[in-house]
Amino acid sequence: MKELKDHVVVITYGPSEGSVTASPVSQQTPSLFAYSITPSTSRFSSRRASVHVIGLVLRFITLVLCFVSALSLAVNVHRPSRRHLTQNSSSFASYPELLYCFGVAVTGFVYTCLQTFKGVCDITHRGILISEPLSDYISFIFDQAICYLLVSSSSVAIAWIQHINEDAIKTLRNNSIISVSMSFSAFLVLTLSGLLSGYKLCKRFMW
Repeated sequence: MKELKDHVVVITYGPSEGSVTASPVSQQTPSLFAYSITPSTSRFSSRRASVHVIGLVLRFITLVLCFVSALSLAVNVHRPSRRHLTQNSSSFASYPELLYCFGVAVTGFVYTCLQTFKGVCDITHRGILISEPLSDYISFIFDQAICYLLVSSSSVAIAWIQHINEDAIKTLRNNSIISVSMSFSAFLVLTLSGLLSGYKLCKRFMW
C-alpha cells in the first residue's frame, strides 16, 4: 500500500510492445497565487489600453466637432462696405454672442488637439510628456471647464438665433445654427471624456 501512494504507474505503448514504468509523484502543492497573478495582470493591462483608446477616439471626435463649429462662423468674416455700415453686418465678429461662441470653439479645438497628441504619445510611449497622475488631474479639471464653456456658448448663441430674423443675415443665421449644433455635440462627446477622466481618477484613488 505504501508503494502505491508514492508512485504512479505510467503505461506507454511502443511500436511492438507495451512497457510499464513507475515515476515518483511530487508531493508539493502548487501555489494558487502563482497561477492567478499573471492572468489578472495581463487582463488589467489590456483593460487599461482599451480605456486609453476609447479616450483617444472621444478626443478626436471632439476635435472635429469644435473645428467644424469654428469654421462655420469663420466663413462669414468680411469687411462691410461703407454703404452698409448702418445696416446689420453679416460678419460674426459684429455680434458678441457669436464671437463668444467662436472663441470657445477655438479653445476647445486647441485643447482637444493637445489632448489627442498626448493620447497618441501615451499609447506609443507611456508617460513621455507628463506623468499619469498629473495628467488625470489636468484632464478631469479641464474637461469640466471646457464642457461648461461649450454649453454656455451654445445657450447664448441659441438666444441670438431666436432673436434675429433679418433676411440680410440669413446666411450668418444658418451658419450659426450649424455652429451651435456642432458645439453642443462637442459638449456631449466631451462629457463622455470627462466621465472617463473621472473614472480614471477615482480608480487611482481606489488603488
